[in-house]
Order: sequence, then structure tokens, then C-alpha cells
Amino acid sequence: MPAATFDRSGTLAAIDRVADRLIAMVAGADTTVPVPATPQWTVAELFAHVATVAPRYSQGARREGEWVASAGDLGELNARQLAALPDTDVATVSASLRASLAELAALITGFGDTQPVFTFHGGQRIGADVALGVLLGELVVHGHDIAGALHRPWPIEPADVELIVQGVSPVLAGWLDPARSRGHTGRYEVRLRGQGVHRFAFADGRLRMDPPDPFRPDVVISADPATFLLVTYKRTSQWPGIATGRLVAWGRRPWLALTFASRFHRP
Repeated sequence: MPAATFDRSGTLAAIDRVADRLIAMVAGADTTVPVPATPQWTVAELFAHVATVAPRYSQGARREGEWVASAGDLGELNARQLAALPDTDVATVSASLRASLAELAALITGFGDTQPVFTFHGGQRIGADVALGVLLGELVVHGHDIAGALHRPWPIEPADVELIVQGVSPVLAGWLDPARSRGHTGRYEVRLRGQGVHRFAFADGRLRMDPPDPFRPDVVISADPATFLLVTYKRTSQWPGIATGRLVAWGRRPWLALTFASRFHRP
């Protein structure tokens, strides 16, 4: 299966659109309420966390910044960078987020088709433009987290999910949960409805993304994109998606679909 060409301009536009939605949602809201998905943080703190994450992508493109070797250590880095902020005032954080995203867009656009590659959290290499998909995931999923705390709607665009999956694919091997993936062998084909097809090949606990044809999957998963994103990011249970047909699996070993998300660390 040929690799998809990553749409860097489309992803930058999606990042700006989702960031605008997020900033508009927190403006004037009660940001002191805790966020159920991240109970250690209030809305203000989670929003500030997003603003601390955004500059990392410019740093990565410059081969700078702090990147943890093990995904399990990322929580400590997040907490340390959040604690270093002078305050979490929403207006201040919003301005910082906008400035970081503008800097990133200019940097990535300036590289053109000669994008640098850097080592992401978990030790995997990724192109600076493809990493935009990971940042989009931060904005979309944490926007969902904050919307849940504020009881606000947060629709997720299927095309955004496709960009996120393309972005995280190069780094997923570094996000395996050793206890849950050790020794695992299985081939998964995920079909995001109306979007792309993504292949995950586990061999004795190691993951290879989108191996070349021929590829014979053990399980095929047909998924509503938003449901797939929230289940794999461990924001919602898979069972309602299964019950309503938003997640459907078949193949030689369809039961493998039930443990797919558990193979990875929670982002």
C-alpha cells in the first residue's frame, strides 16, 4: 500500500481552526473546574498545558528542546513545564498559544519540501511537517477533554482524525505499553470511514506501521473516525461504539480488535 502524502498546509489550517475553537471555548468560561479526563488539572491548567506543548514542535524542527526517551516519562516533563509558567491566565495563555502556532507555521512553511527530521518522545524519528498531525491530536483531544468539563459540544472532523493518525503513525512504535504489547503478534487493518486505511503489524511485541503489500490482516476494523480517535486516546470506552456499529471488526482473529487500544500508552 503506497504511503499517503502528508498535507502540511491542510494540517496547519486545521491546527489554526481547532485552536480558534478551543480559545473561544475557554474565553469567559469557569476555568477553575477540574477536567475528568485529566483530574490532576483544572480547565485553566489543561489549556496552559496545550500552550506549553505547542512550542515543542518548533523546537523539534530546529532539533532543540527536551524529548523523553520513554513515553512513560512524559508526564513528569508536562508537569514541570506547566509549573514553570508564571500564570495560567486564559488571555495570556491564548496569546502565547497563538504566537507559538504562528511561529511554527512560518517555520514549517519555510522548509518547503526539505523538512528536517527529529527524534520524538519515545525515541522514534519523525518529519517536522508530519509531526503537525501529532500537535493537531493534542488540540483536538484536549479540546474534547475541556469541552466535557464545561459541558460544551466538541464535534470532531473526520478529516482531522485522518491527519492525526498519519501524524502519530511514525512514532507509535515508541508508545507501546511494554506490559501490554510484550510478545504480541498480530496484523491490524484500520479503515477510517470516508478517510484512509492504516496497517499495524505487530511481531513479537514490535510494531511496524504500513508494511508493504502483500498484507494479510488478522483483523479488519471499520471505524467511525471520531470514535476511533477517542477510543485509542483512551477518552471513551469502546463498548458503546461496538454496540452502535461505529466500530466493527472481522477477519481471522476479530477478537484482537478488543485489545488494540490497550497496546499503547495513553497519550
